[in-house]
Amino acid sequence: MKKLIVANLKMNFTKEEMIDYIKGIKNQISNNFEVVICPSFVYLSMFQNFDYKIGAQDVFYFVQGSYTGEVSPIQLKSLGVSHIIVGHSERRKYFKEDDLLIGKKIKAILKQNIKPIFCVGETLTERQLKKTTNILKNQLLIALKDISKEEIKDIIIAYEPVWAIGSGITPTANQIKEVILYIKKVIMNKYNLEIKVLYGGSVNKENIKSIINLEEVAGLLIGSSSLDPNYFISMLDLIV
Repeated sequence: MKKLIVANLKMNFTKEEMIDYIKGIKNQISNNFEVVICPSFVYLSMFQNFDYKIGAQDVFYFVQGSYTGEVSPIQLKSLGVSHIIVGHSERRKYFKEDDLLIGKKIKAILKQNIKPIFCVGETLTERQLKKTTNILKNQLLIALKDISKEEIKDIIIAYEPVWAIGSGITPTANQIKEVILYIKKVIMNKYNLEIKVLYGGSVNKENIKSIINLEEVAGLLIGSSSLDPNYFISMLDLIV
């Protein structure tokens, strides 16, 4: 099975810069991976008919209505979106999103036959206090409390330790393996099946090979290292 590479471009690029970015990655992505590019909402329509899929960075949980400034799953589906990131630590931190809200978003995404990429992770303080497993278990069980066994099959979990995102600090291979095995155990105990788990957090040229080669890692969620198209493609070339 191909490993999944998700590029989260976050709130970056003007229209002109995005045009250059698209040119930089066009026809450069190896078909050895399933690649999903997640630009800002305003640029989604620019990412069509290429050798990768398109994803969104967030979503609201109603199909339509008087919710000024929000974007619904059905609107994203109409643009060809195949994956949607939910629960990213930046959404939790800056917009105070909790696991109950994230669960509503996951449910709404699934109704449109789109795959949620559900982010979980602990802060540095939580890790130092040895609360990592408790934090992850709560995030998983609260957000997924209304998700059925059939629905969980379409959910991708991304382990993103908050202390590693954009910090240049990456957990060791053993730390990543240990946490992903724990996430899989929580899901196995609840649903009796395996689930795909990605890793995200300061992935770069120096560590991408050692992380992607871990048997437990189904793929990567890449942030800042995906912003330079040449660097991003050269990273992927290292693991072809």
